[in-house]
Amino acid sequence: MQNGHSKSTHVLIYAFLVLGILGLIDSLYLAYAYFTGTPLSCELISGCNEVAQSPYSHIAGVSLPTLGVMYYLFAVSNALLYLYSKSTSAATVLAFATTVGFLASAYFVYAQLFLIGAICVYCMFSALSATILFLIGTFIRTHHITYHDDPLAEEM
Repeated sequence: MQNGHSKSTHVLIYAFLVLGILGLIDSLYLAYAYFTGTPLSCELISGCNEVAQSPYSHIAGVSLPTLGVMYYLFAVSNALLYLYSKSTSAATVLAFATTVGFLASAYFVYAQLFLIGAICVYCMFSALSATILFLIGTFIRTHHITYHDDPLAEEM
């Protein structure tokens, strides 16, 4: 049983890392556009720049792309820490961080749909990434606790 758990956890951690890096690239593009004043290239939906320039694009004076870069760097770094340490603390931090990312993204999707009235495809990709990272982070934390708190797991 240990090998099955180990393989599924490794696959999920690698999926987490890939998705986290894609989220980081997405946030870096948004941060680049923000700091250089470059309009976003928005071919699918035309609301990207409206969202990026809205009053909801900052929290306490910090741009959401900057927060996104920090979030994805933290999530990817913590996932690497968990991959190599299998630490309960790293699993807990991973689950907590992805929960915060998911809740923040849910609010930002709400803001796009109901407060701004425009959609940014890059922001929606980040929200989707944060949601999947949340699901993976929660699974890893739950799996880690279940497996490591089960005295019979060592024998299986």
